[in-house]
This record gives sequence, C-alpha cells and structure tokens, in this order.
Amino acid sequence: MIEGLMNNTAARTFGLPQGWTLRQVATALARQWLPPFRAIPVAKGAPWMVQPIVEESVASGGPLWEPGISTEEFEARMNRIDLNWAIRAKAGRGKGTILARLAMSAEHPAAFQLTCSQESIPASLFDADKLARFTEEQGGEGADGLFGGLLVENGFRLVAG
Repeated sequence: MIEGLMNNTAARTFGLPQGWTLRQVATALARQWLPPFRAIPVAKGAPWMVQPIVEESVASGGPLWEPGISTEEFEARMNRIDLNWAIRAKAGRGKGTILARLAMSAEHPAAFQLTCSQESIPASLFDADKLARFTEEQGGEGADGLFGGLLVENGFRLVAG
C-alpha cells in the first residue's frame, strides 16, 4: 500500500463550472487526469483499470436503463443531477477499490462534494514519486491532495472544506 495515501478528512466542495456535469468530472478524473500518475504495469498479474462508475443505488429518479429507450434518453439519464459517481480501481475480477466519490452538494447550488477513500490504495496502482511531487506542489497530502489538486489544476474552484 502507498504510505500516506489515505484520507481522514471530510468532503470538500468544489464549484461545478457551467456546462459541466458530474459525469463529465468523474470521467475526466478517471480517463484523463489520473493516468499520468499510474504506475508502470508489472508484466504478471491483471492490470489495474480505473473507471468512473455511477452509484445507482442513491438515485431517486427511476432506472437508468430499461428496454426500448433510445441512446439519447439513456445519455440524458446518465447526466441526472441526482446520480452520485465514484472513481473505482480494480484489477482482474475483484470488486475493486473506490478511490473517491462525487455527489452534488445540498448546501451549495452548482457545486459538488468530493470525498476520498479512507482505505489504503494499492502501491501498484500509482507511481509513488509522481504522487509525492504532485501533492507537495498542490499543498495537499494523500488521496485528498491528489484528487483535490487535480480538480484545482483543471480549473475547479474550492467552495468549502
């Protein structure tokens, strides 16, 4: 496990820029902003996959998919404001590790909350040296420093936390 890559802090709230959805933020984190920090994969073993996932169980607006809906309708449902998103890392067929959760803020309109995992993140997932340099530059530490720093670096404004 990567030492110090645990988070013991509460959620932080970031402004959601106009034109962005929570789905877009989760997707950008998982597919664009985190990959430069990934460790070089070891030859044996299943490679890590980092992906945005919807946490449908908290949604209150009905099912996301049902037989017969159009692609456009499905896409609209995936961008619903009541959906929470998570960034999950998994290797092989296991359940995976939730690295961070994103949910719209109840207190601040047009803002979302970022809550980082309190579990240790497997050492083989990220390059420890790159992480240490980045979090030090951002003035944070651990998973909270990584995810919060990536958001700030990409133009998101901290509202609370």
